[in-house]
Amino acid sequence: MSGKRTNKKSSAKTIDAAPPHPKLSSSAAGALTDRQLGIIAAIGLAFGIGALYEFGPLNGMPSVTKWGWPWQDLGILPMSLAMLAPFVLITIVVWTSGQVTNHFHFTLAFTALVIAHFCLQLFSVMADPRGLQRIAQIVASADATAYFTDATRIRNLPEWLSHFHELNLTGHAKFHPAGPVVYYYGFLKLFGPDAGAFLGGCAVGLLASLGCVAMYHFAGLWTSDRKTRLVASAFYTLIPGLTAFFPEFDQIYPILSMLIVLTFVKSLEEPASWYRYAAPCGALIFIATFSAYNLLTIGAFPALYSAFWLWTRRTERTTGIVVLRTSAAALATTVSLYLLLWITTGYNAPAAFRHSVQGMQGGNEALGRPYWISIFTDMYDFALGAGIIAVPILFFHLRRPRQNRTGTAMTWIGLATILTVDLSGLLRGETARTWLFLQPFLVVPVALELGRLEWRRKTALLLLQWWILVCIKTKMSFIEP
Repeated sequence: MSGKRTNKKSSAKTIDAAPPHPKLSSSAAGALTDRQLGIIAAIGLAFGIGALYEFGPLNGMPSVTKWGWPWQDLGILPMSLAMLAPFVLITIVVWTSGQVTNHFHFTLAFTALVIAHFCLQLFSVMADPRGLQRIAQIVASADATAYFTDATRIRNLPEWLSHFHELNLTGHAKFHPAGPVVYYYGFLKLFGPDAGAFLGGCAVGLLASLGCVAMYHFAGLWTSDRKTRLVASAFYTLIPGLTAFFPEFDQIYPILSMLIVLTFVKSLEEPASWYRYAAPCGALIFIATFSAYNLLTIGAFPALYSAFWLWTRRTERTTGIVVLRTSAAALATTVSLYLLLWITTGYNAPAAFRHSVQGMQGGNEALGRPYWISIFTDMYDFALGAGIIAVPILFFHLRRPRQNRTGTAMTWIGLATILTVDLSGLLRGETARTWLFLQPFLVVPVALELGRLEWRRKTALLLLQWWILVCIKTKMSFIEP
């Protein structure tokens, strides 16, 4: 009886709860060899040095695709010093991950990672000679984002929402739903134009920093090992795209993609309490589609995972009903929330979507982004946003003998989702930014490899990832107001 009470108590702790299906263990196979580590280090060092010397196509190929990140020089030394303290805090969390045994320890670890992640963003801006005012300048710029610009034009929010599908919006707002503009409208009303722009931008970065917490739970779909999941959270904080694009809403979108996938999978895997996850999944889809239409492409993962789940349980008669039940409940929740929004404000979601699609038609060709070139350059830019060394680490991970069918399938489904988005051609160009919501599918397999390493080698690779982040932030300009 006491054993049962203990199990109930531990299952109530969502932060420690073991996922319902078999997982990959961080100790299930040997670690990366010296030769493999040497290759990873050589690639990372070569990229960093090439970036410092502004070598050719490392920042894109503007002569071919009319796209590339402009070179700049903010000074490698001041940028390194500015971003050193957050990195030290991250390594302390990884180093002490073995002592994280209860909720209090987890709270300290996550608090440290959130602070470190936010400081990476904030300190990198402070190291820029143009200073912290760049945050407000970027937010208020009609060219960089334009959401705040359109928010200043709102006189009556419900009336504005009811006519959203007819409005002639500015910049990026033309191709997005109303959510980002409504977000900045709230900060504008609360704090005024100057403070509202600055605080709204800082809040975006702070919300993005919570992604390391979501990553811990998301990685639980692959492994129940706490140390490996904390490594995943730590590596996530060092993704260059999450720092380079501060303050952009794209930093927040990985959180939504992780939670959508997590709740959908949990709903299938825990039939006794499926409703606890299906409805939140639908609510998250509502938030995602009210924020950015590109997040619709994340639907490839639930579709592929459902097919895998049905195949592994093909002898069970009720599996199809479980998938349909979860999908229907999530969709019903999303539709219900949009109906409620339409009733209260008149916001016409289908018309808003059509209006956005019309604005995007022909945009890729007009910007000089040919399909057959973009499917390759977009993959490189995605790798740039991940920090480059994630690619060779992933390569060695995929070569490892299969340890667990479910964990391996999750990895391949995640990669197939990235490939689906790439081959669809729907989101071309600037994929270091526009594909940030897909980065979690790369982070987890990388973390599984890092989790197998001893402390010194693990720290060395995290240090290399940090150095690449510093080089990218120093030498490439990703946002110009």
